[in-house]
Amino acid sequence: MRQSTLNDLATQERRRRELLQKSDLVPTLPEFVVRLLALLNKAETEPQDLEFYMQNDQVLVAKMLAMVNSPFYGLNRTVRTIKDAVMVLGFRGVRSLVLATSTTKYLQRDFSCYGHDQRGLWVHAVCVASGARALARAVRMGADASEQLFVAGLLHDIGKLLLTQYVTDAMRQRGVVAGSTIEVERQLVGLDHTEAGALVCAKWNLGTEVEEIVKAHHDGGVPGGDRGAAVVRVADAVAHGSGFGYLPGRAPTEPAAAPDLQALGIADPGVWGAVQNEMSATMAGAVSALARLG
Repeated sequence: MRQSTLNDLATQERRRRELLQKSDLVPTLPEFVVRLLALLNKAETEPQDLEFYMQNDQVLVAKMLAMVNSPFYGLNRTVRTIKDAVMVLGFRGVRSLVLATSTTKYLQRDFSCYGHDQRGLWVHAVCVASGARALARAVRMGADASEQLFVAGLLHDIGKLLLTQYVTDAMRQRGVVAGSTIEVERQLVGLDHTEAGALVCAKWNLGTEVEEIVKAHHDGGVPGGDRGAAVVRVADAVAHGSGFGYLPGRAPTEPAAAPDLQALGIADPGVWGAVQNEMSATMAGAVSALARLG
């Protein structure tokens, strides 16, 4: 084995150990948000408890209400208070809203090394989140599961947050590397964004289900696989096809995997075509809503 290859492998292993062992590389959610999520996870929490607690951060509340009243959520009534939000969305829906609002800053950085345009990863994440929720509802997975998959879709690429500087630096030194995103990350860093994303979800205490879906969102469909992961993978494929959030010609082009469509009961071409059109319309509406929110 050539010395240069050995050096590359040593560098990959060093970077991998650094990312896996240094939890301080994973950004922390604001303490207020951490406590709010914990409150939402408690079975004994009442809507008035949330209202009382959230009086302490009116800026977050204002952002949440702006988002929930935008076409992004598509509600047929105006939500004026957190109590109203709980009544309309339920605790799971409010949790999704909190995460969508509070993680924006992490997804709006420069991810051009991945082919994203300005704010592109955030736009793509919102497309996958809204598409996953719409798909979960279409295949009758229930309200709670739909909101859980919204969160998983929103954060499916969050691992890029940890890898982008490594990938950018390596590409500056070596130029563009051929292969899929996952292959390039493993070549340049020794770790891909699905594994890095699972680290972020674990630190943010988002639950095993979200963590596992994030880790599996590039696994490819397998017969009898997890339906939740299938939902996010299908939504990801449809979002890539839309091109939203990507520079021209930089969006991945892999279609939704047949085993995932089969697992969700939408493999029939006619059914899949209708579902795909509905998801695409939902994503376009989400992107339009984001533009209005600024």
